[in-house]
Amino acid sequence: MAPIENAETSLHERVLVGALRARAARGRLTAEAVVLDQGRLQTPSPWPVGMPRRGNGGAGFPNAWRVARRSPGLAYTEGFAIEEDGTVSRHAWCVDRHGHAFDPTWPDGRARAYAGIAMATGWVAAVQCRTCTRTRFPGVLDVTLQHTRDADRVLTYGVPEPDLLVLGRALPAGSLATATPPRREAGTPELAA
Repeated sequence: MAPIENAETSLHERVLVGALRARAARGRLTAEAVVLDQGRLQTPSPWPVGMPRRGNGGAGFPNAWRVARRSPGLAYTEGFAIEEDGTVSRHAWCVDRHGHAFDPTWPDGRARAYAGIAMATGWVAAVQCRTCTRTRFPGVLDVTLQHTRDADRVLTYGVPEPDLLVLGRALPAGSLATATPPRREAGTPELAA
């Protein structure tokens, strides 16, 4: 997925993508490189009335996973968010087909921009089963999870194409840093259920 310049990209989105490129340039297998390769920008949106209640503030990944499973039309999304003060954090949220990000952990307005990968529910469930993380879900892109239990599959090859949901806007090209994320090659092994 080649990034294109998007006139609607905000300053917060450009700073977020620049921070991810700087971190990915360190040369290790990183969640930042996977998000740069496969991710999309999603627009922060207020928590809708009628959605499942928000969860504990320190449990972003389980909160997003719980809401995505219970809410038809929302996809579990994992990546990075930037706050008003410039803090960039690995985080999880839900996104709809229009690219609106709904954060079941942080209060409305805390995140100024989101860049992440929307994933098919069945695939995320298969990762949880394979990695024995049903009781403590650290997220699919968790570096320690990938290094210790999954032989870096996701960090090396990304989310398999059939399980990658293209929701949101393309990441901006050439903003604030110049790291090129690794590309997945054709025929790479996929994560088995």
